[in-house]
Amino acid sequence: MMAWRSDFLVFCMLMFFLVSTSSVVLGKPAVLNVKDYGAVADGKTDNSRAFLEAWEAACEQQGTSVITVPRGGKYYVRQVAFTGPCKGSITFLIQADLYAPTDKSSHTLTYWIKFGYVDYLTIAGLANLYGGGPSAWPYKGCGQGQECLQVVPHSLRLEFVNHAWVHHIGSIDAKDKHISIFQCQDVTLSDIRTTAPHDSPNTDGVHIAVSERVKILDSTFNTGDDCVAIFSGSKDVNISQSICGPGHGFSIGSMGKFPDEDPITKINIRNCTISHTDNGFRIKTWAVSSYPTFASDITVQDVMMDNVRNPIIIDQHYCPRGGCDPTVESQVQIKNLQIKRIWGTSTTETAVNLQCSSQKPCQGVELEDILLLFRNPEGGKLQPAVSSCAYVVGSSRGKQVPKPCI
Repeated sequence: MMAWRSDFLVFCMLMFFLVSTSSVVLGKPAVLNVKDYGAVADGKTDNSRAFLEAWEAACEQQGTSVITVPRGGKYYVRQVAFTGPCKGSITFLIQADLYAPTDKSSHTLTYWIKFGYVDYLTIAGLANLYGGGPSAWPYKGCGQGQECLQVVPHSLRLEFVNHAWVHHIGSIDAKDKHISIFQCQDVTLSDIRTTAPHDSPNTDGVHIAVSERVKILDSTFNTGDDCVAIFSGSKDVNISQSICGPGHGFSIGSMGKFPDEDPITKINIRNCTISHTDNGFRIKTWAVSSYPTFASDITVQDVMMDNVRNPIIIDQHYCPRGGCDPTVESQVQIKNLQIKRIWGTSTTETAVNLQCSSQKPCQGVELEDILLLFRNPEGGKLQPAVSSCAYVVGSSRGKQVPKPCI
């Protein structure tokens, strides 16, 4: 059992769920136990059908329903999609660990557990989702002569879900993304913990696209890719009181690869810690991006960087596989970016690296009270860091270490 936050609010919340699942309490929401639908917690029986039948029964209930996965044992579940619309709100209370399939046929599925076309959904329970990543990772990016697969399963996927709260859930060793949010509105993730080795491929903690009003609170991301990745069409995303590392930091983009990409707007990252990651906060757009779009109204403030390779970086020449035409510049406009009260250590000398497009220079970039020092990996000593800017229009104020380039 993971060490969750134990404040009074969490205690009261858990007591509510425990009471609501008791059969002796009258007047409470309808309670459906997956064991009553044939689920077996032996770690080997496929419980997909039992889980789905419990969901279908809950979906037909007026008012509020609670589906419980009771404590004790391990529940093996193959791919399952819980879809609506439903007649009432549903709480999915997971009190025992769930295990994903690890056979090769499961590697190419697009998701493991999916909730779709549902309003007023809660997923909770002090449990872990074991994604079976080690069975799939060797097939990603494998070399010549090896069998390669397009490994893409997201452990937990929300599609077209409105008014959702996912809390006190752990995701361990996802084959690909841990949690993905697509075409959703009013979603809150709190007390989430994602765990995967630092070298596990594409294991983003949370992947957000085409969604509005998403909150990520009080969560911890230890993973092999972005802790939170925010993609086109995302609006009003707030991340606070969260810890990232290892991983690739908090990332916006990439953008500009496809036509008709919606902009990314109103992103706020506050009161977070980023430790031993490749990047801290990053915006990336494709080097060859002839499709215009924009990212705007972004605030990053009160963030500690601990031994981060690139604490603050804008990369409008993103070309991970090389071979991009150096004469073509990004058409993605970055504007109204505020970076305030950032402190800590960088493992590279360039702690602030803002490389924007000559065709679409970054506009309205503000740096305020930056204190980032270079910790030389060879000697471990703190040294002055530097900043580097290209095609940036903005201002700096307050304490600035390294010396600002705007």
